[in-house]
Amino acid sequence: MRFVLFFVCFLSGAAEEKMPIAYSPTEVFAVGKPQQRAKWFINPNIRVCDSTEVTYSRISRAVRYWENAGYVFDNIITDSSPDCMNPLHGEIIITIPESGFANHHMASTRIYTSTKTGDIVKAKIQILPKNARKERVIEHEIGHALGWMHYRQKSHIMHPTWYLGGYGRYGLRK
Repeated sequence: MRFVLFFVCFLSGAAEEKMPIAYSPTEVFAVGKPQQRAKWFINPNIRVCDSTEVTYSRISRAVRYWENAGYVFDNIITDSSPDCMNPLHGEIIITIPESGFANHHMASTRIYTSTKTGDIVKAKIQILPKNARKERVIEHEIGHALGWMHYRQKSHIMHPTWYLGGYGRYGLRK
């Protein structure tokens, strides 16, 4: 397996409270459609490490968001193992960040693709426990785990800035 894409999401909500937001045309209307860099050939499992403090109901809501867009997942598994850090083939893991993770990030996602087919074979979402219950963060990161890139449409789930994002999913239907 080869590491192919690494997404770091700049989803800080702190800037929303400290400074007024000036919208530029690129923040209001994005040009073109969202881009998907790779796809899953199988329906992935989702494994949630207990250390993330992502509750079963929270991950279920996030998965339902993507299922309503036509995506299919196998099982949602919770893992209380202290070694819950690395994704297995065929799964999206949600875990706490490794050392070197910048605290101004809310979460990040790394996908791994097959060198033969280019399909996504596993994905790793790292999230700080304090962001586990924030609206849209897990949905956004699952979008990256499904291969979607950032899309600068205001109120879109894949907007790179948390406070400018929303639940819009233009162009993301499977």
